[in-house]
Amino acid sequence: MASIYWYGALAVIGLGLAVFVLYKKKNYYEFILFFLFAIMSTFIGEMIVMLFLNSYSYMPGIYMDYYAENILGHIITNTTLWPATALLVAAYSLRGRWIVLISAIFTLVDIFFINLGIYRHNWWETWMTSVVIILYCFLVKLWFGQLKSKRGGILRYITFWFGLLVILKLPESFLLLSGMQYAIVGWFENLYRDAGVFSVFYNMALSLVSVFFICILKKWYWKLFPFIIYFSGDAILWNKEILFFNGGWNIYYLMLVHVVCLALFIALENKYPYNYVARLKDGDK
Repeated sequence: MASIYWYGALAVIGLGLAVFVLYKKKNYYEFILFFLFAIMSTFIGEMIVMLFLNSYSYMPGIYMDYYAENILGHIITNTTLWPATALLVAAYSLRGRWIVLISAIFTLVDIFFINLGIYRHNWWETWMTSVVIILYCFLVKLWFGQLKSKRGGILRYITFWFGLLVILKLPESFLLLSGMQYAIVGWFENLYRDAGVFSVFYNMALSLVSVFFICILKKWYWKLFPFIIYFSGDAILWNKEILFFNGGWNIYYLMLVHVVCLALFIALENKYPYNYVARLKDGDK
């Protein structure tokens, strides 16, 4: 079986698990946001250990380039299996014995993929996978519990920030892998590594400011500022010859993608249960 099919199997399992939790728990908007937050959390963690520290390598067998392969494997696992596990642990508040079982399953998958030759450790060790998944499960469980008990404050802000960040970052990752869009800043020699890391920091900065306008400032007209911020940022990068396009793709299409992403996030933020709690409090005054 081709390598990509094994990665696809993990994705199907992860998405199936996420759909199951959403179906059973019904709190769609709350759990969708948490799912997005979990994706971005794993993205950042793996960017550090894999792209910066070269800990291990994914080999889905689609690209010849080492970093393109890693980015694709990184996207597949971190948008499906890892956040779905976080969703399951958080939604059902799973206890330690279940988390240990989940860790054992991840460890077996780690070993299985190594034996198949579609995943390789550089300096990483299998026991590290076991430890990381246990810590990850306990941390997301704690985060979700705190988020439910404190609908406002810094936890909600960070959760929404990560949610918006992944909504904006994912399309750019697919555009990079397709060769239609990339950035060159000279941080790394490899194009995929250079563009991928820059995209994370660029979107982290702009999405942080955007969340402030969308989630903190409540007047409707403040929600227009993120669109201006992203249009301006994209235009500056293009004008400075940092951002490049291929295959008929251009900056106007990119702006349209950002419009859709920001609109989706605004709709999600409006449906988040926090707003309902806020309205109830206003009604009691």
